[in-house]
Amino acid sequence: MKKNNIFYIAALTLVLGVMTGCNFLDKNPDMRASIDTKDKVRLLLVSAYTNANAGVICEFSSDNIIDNNSPDEYGHSNSLLPLDKMYDEIFGWYPVVSSTQQDSPKYIWDGCYSAIAACNQALKAIEELEAKGINMDAEKGEALISRAYHHFLLATVFCQTYKDETASKQDSGIHYMTEPETTVAPVYYRGTVYDTYMAIQKDIEEALPLISDEYYAVPRYHFNVKAARAFAARFYLYTRQWNKVLENANYVLTTDDAATLGMLFDATYAKVECTDITSEMNAWIDAKSPANLLIYTTMSQASYTVRSSYGRYQFNRDARKYTTSSEGPCWKSRWPGYHVWSADPQYGSLIAWFFYLFEYTDKVNGYGFIHGVTRAFTTNETLLCRAEAKAQLNDLSGAANDLRLWAQSYNVQGAMDTLPDGNVDLSLAKIKKFYAPGANVNWVPVLHNTDICPSWTLSADQEAVIDCVLHFRRLESIHTGLRWHDLKRYGIEITHRQGSNPTQKLLWNDDRRAIQLPQEVILAGMAANPRVIVGDHVGSGNAGGIYVPTQPMVTTAVEASTLGAQLTRENND
Repeated sequence: MKKNNIFYIAALTLVLGVMTGCNFLDKNPDMRASIDTKDKVRLLLVSAYTNANAGVICEFSSDNIIDNNSPDEYGHSNSLLPLDKMYDEIFGWYPVVSSTQQDSPKYIWDGCYSAIAACNQALKAIEELEAKGINMDAEKGEALISRAYHHFLLATVFCQTYKDETASKQDSGIHYMTEPETTVAPVYYRGTVYDTYMAIQKDIEEALPLISDEYYAVPRYHFNVKAARAFAARFYLYTRQWNKVLENANYVLTTDDAATLGMLFDATYAKVECTDITSEMNAWIDAKSPANLLIYTTMSQASYTVRSSYGRYQFNRDARKYTTSSEGPCWKSRWPGYHVWSADPQYGSLIAWFFYLFEYTDKVNGYGFIHGVTRAFTTNETLLCRAEAKAQLNDLSGAANDLRLWAQSYNVQGAMDTLPDGNVDLSLAKIKKFYAPGANVNWVPVLHNTDICPSWTLSADQEAVIDCVLHFRRLESIHTGLRWHDLKRYGIEITHRQGSNPTQKLLWNDDRRAIQLPQEVILAGMAANPRVIVGDHVGSGNAGGIYVPTQPMVTTAVEASTLGAQLTRENND
């Protein structure tokens, strides 16, 4: 592993007035608050969740976004602007050098390491309180699982996918911080992907027995027991520890079909009862919904990309053709599970959970911030983790049943293929037929699992079920960035065409699958991710777009409400 000096990992900022209430001259000259009670630790752990949306940069790197300025199938192209120059760079798989604001690599890096710093400061205080005989198990569990989660976010953005013990020891990881910052110029070890994932696993497994829901006023704003288990299920999925996926997913969902269905998202209410995008968004992010296991707010302007004026990169064309505008193994023509909203269908669309909330900072003048709510873990996604694990373990009937349950939760007004008993008609036979070899490549992509790990082999029947899982995961996770994770995990190759440039292809082993570290971090001494381009590549970094100054973080309530009024619900029944 390499040793590097870096002066840039964000340190935690504590609001001393909240913690102490002392006169300025009474404060310790080192300017740190004393975290010396259980309540203060709990207050500190409120800061143990990032305000950055790590999903945006992944989503714009994936095949869920297209460039409207590239020619469509009829040769038509547009001259639209991106919301920010940064989106030219992200979509082109270039290092982001034009922005350090919301949704940029620097913003993600800072947000995650700030949350990690809060976890480490809490763990230090917990150690001291435990030495006094105070039981801090629940607080320690939350700090450990949140520390693991935020390192996991960094790894899934800035590192290659986990391959196996041998191969992942050759790929660069991220520094795993386990102690509070105490020096001006600390030395950091980047380590390997294997090191990073093993450290994450250690924290998860130490945390799980400790976590309790007892002290949370709103459990879904914290790593409650089920959220922690859902995170564990996803982590073990990514590291291919299939039995551990089942253990943790079963804890969340139970093994009873009726009980599982009762925990899934109420798509009928969202689609039938909600008449505007704000009300539908609120249904998706409802803290009382049993489907939401962990939600938290993030500062992100990405939903503004749906504006026609900033609509260069959007969820459109082929991205929609093989998701919301496509047939599936148990539905016809168009996906019936939720609404698709658009300001102009020609340019692109969004799903309600991607919309934003407006927070006033100056009500008199109407200024404030737009932000979103990240649904970090849901029962629907955890169910798909379990289905994938069952398929990998060759329990194909069990996997097909989980996929049926997932489809059942989106069977709004019986729009899917439905049996007389009301169950969705999705069987293993139908899955094998729809995802047969030679079917549309967008539903049956080439999986490079054996290239990633030679011992990771799949039968033809297993591949058909995995293809169905990946299709359903793509529908479940639009706008969240999880599609990028799946593309990396299976080495699925995708293309992007930017403007009139030739199409670029991202091969399974392309270095660009690990997004480049923030430029400030590299300049401070951290080794950059390698960039040996093995696929098609154009130029040296010119994204071929029109430069647009970075949009301000502050907007107005009028601007925010204008977009909401422009969005219309498409008919996808």
